[in-house]
Amino acid sequence: MDICMDYQEGIMKLPVYGTLYKGQALKWGTDAAAEANRALVTVDAQADDQFAICQEAVTSTMNATTPTMTQATVRILNNPSLLKIYYDMSTSNDADVSSSTNTAVTVAAVDDYLEGSWIYINSGTGVGQLRYIKTCTTTVLTVNTAFTVTPDSTSDFILIRYPGLQASGTGLSLDTTYYSMIATVLNETDTSLIIPLKNFVQGPMGIKELDITANPDLETDGLNGRGVRFFSICVNTDGLYATGI
Repeated sequence: MDICMDYQEGIMKLPVYGTLYKGQALKWGTDAAAEANRALVTVDAQADDQFAICQEAVTSTMNATTPTMTQATVRILNNPSLLKIYYDMSTSNDADVSSSTNTAVTVAAVDDYLEGSWIYINSGTGVGQLRYIKTCTTTVLTVNTAFTVTPDSTSDFILIRYPGLQASGTGLSLDTTYYSMIATVLNETDTSLIIPLKNFVQGPMGIKELDITANPDLETDGLNGRGVRFFSICVNTDGLYATGI
């Protein structure tokens, strides 16, 4: 069954921040740790294009570095089509680890906006480990739970980007290294905004959302060779929203 069927009329739980009430217009904004576009906030707080309508009253906190990720039920405006897109797990498309400690992976270069993302060691030393990224720079990804086996220069990884607008609201970089399956579904030169709304792991645990608050047990080992896959539920905002989203 296509999991998109669970989201009739664009209703789903998404990350939120602040004191919200039912019927309030929301946009992708800034959470308590000033991490841009990782949560939906009221348009009263930050005027911009409306993305969703809140379906419940909630007072929430959110901080990707703690990590605490609060979600509330919302209805996405304009009845958008949702895309279910799997990540390419082939070793020809995963990314290289330069070096690592048991809590920090060094790479050649990544976006400096990846708090709230997940990293999966896809091959090499430490293969099969899944971890939450709580802080990062353009070269260092610091994980929430220490690796059981420390990756090294033989290790490669899959990066599962956080829900929300990517790279401080500029949309996904449709490159073939870090988000390769998005690039195979869409034209790589397309400037449309693609927003991952939810990320999932599928494997021996069934299908579980990569939500660090609800499913902290997903920071685990031994997933290699057990049919593990990752996919994202995304929305293409081209033609639905103004370019300022």
